[in-house]
Amino acid sequence: MMTRRKKRSCSNQKKEEEKSERIPFDLVIEILLRLPVKSIARFRYVSKLWQSTLRGQHFTESYLTISSSRPKILFTCLKDCETFFFSSPHPQDLSPIAANLHMSFPISCPSNICRPVRGWLCGLHQRTTKGTTVTEPLICNPSTGESVVLRKVKTRRKGVISFFGFDPIDKNFKVLCMTRSCIGRADSEEHQVHTLETGKKPSRKMIECDILHYPVPVEHTNGFSQYDGVCINGVLYYLAIVHGVSDDRYPDVVCFEFGSDKFKYIKKVAGHDMEISYLGRRLNSTLVNYKDKLAKLQPNMPNMPNNVCNGIQLWVLEDAEKHEWSSHIYVLPPPWRNVYEETKLCFVGTTRKGEIVLSPNTISDFFYLLYYNPDRNTITIVKIKGMETFEGHKAYTFLDHLEDVNLVPI
Repeated sequence: MMTRRKKRSCSNQKKEEEKSERIPFDLVIEILLRLPVKSIARFRYVSKLWQSTLRGQHFTESYLTISSSRPKILFTCLKDCETFFFSSPHPQDLSPIAANLHMSFPISCPSNICRPVRGWLCGLHQRTTKGTTVTEPLICNPSTGESVVLRKVKTRRKGVISFFGFDPIDKNFKVLCMTRSCIGRADSEEHQVHTLETGKKPSRKMIECDILHYPVPVEHTNGFSQYDGVCINGVLYYLAIVHGVSDDRYPDVVCFEFGSDKFKYIKKVAGHDMEISYLGRRLNSTLVNYKDKLAKLQPNMPNMPNNVCNGIQLWVLEDAEKHEWSSHIYVLPPPWRNVYEETKLCFVGTTRKGEIVLSPNTISDFFYLLYYNPDRNTITIVKIKGMETFEGHKAYTFLDHLEDVNLVPI
């Protein structure tokens, strides 16, 4: 028989072995911060401790910070009333990059898919109930597959336009919805803000707008239009015709502060057309986040015969209160000088290095991204693989997409 002393010795030895083999919890957290989002979603069910830890603000904010250092490219494609989401890493060289399919969501309005904000997107979902079409904003996370359908837009009007953003003060996602009595040059009439607050049901409130205006979509070279806005540090910017201020052909920029629910507008440069007209119609003037400043990209068409495009013009908002913009014109190297018109490209945005990115908005057997480096005056073409089965369908490309492990923001 084993003596009591030997039993105690074996027990102590076993405890020492268990203690030496146990991984420090801080190290476990560091390992988890480097895992894919879907793995984090599964690990929530390991234990109550893991669930509370992985849902905690410290972990989710740390994960988002790490994700911001390795952002991805997000592609969306509308097919059969569903929006499919793909993502890929940013290219490191000239090699093709693969776009991996995540999943699809019932976002059926292709002209109103908002840009991703902190890993989440917003689109409009339409359904018919008792012969009446109901429009509902849908917030989704392509990385986790989670989605939240907000309350239907309360309105008697026909047209609904939505913009998506994040309030960094309250740390809440918000959706600005506005309604119009008809599609076209009708001023926005009703304005609502939907708020997704942690631990509470989505709320909705009506707000007043003292700026008579209507948003205008981005007009692409193939005639396709898309409403577009960009949120920078809690302020949403979008193109709009301001009543009594804007020329009907050339819109100004309206901004909405999510923290104060206030509208303002920013005038374009006096005496300069910040919009381009091509064969009688307004062309793609895209708002982008340029080094944490609002900027506008557009084709550069100098006073030349037939309005031939010879490059890219970048307008950067230097002072919103004084309506001050700076202009930068980049003449592309031959034979790319008229690339905008010849290839039907759309502006996607700018990278953190200051490169200007363009892309076709229709998927083909050779779908690609075009990177223009203003400092070197060079162009790089990167092929995108993995989306061939969606050939012929419209596609949107978004840069700097983050992965968020907040599975449901409410």
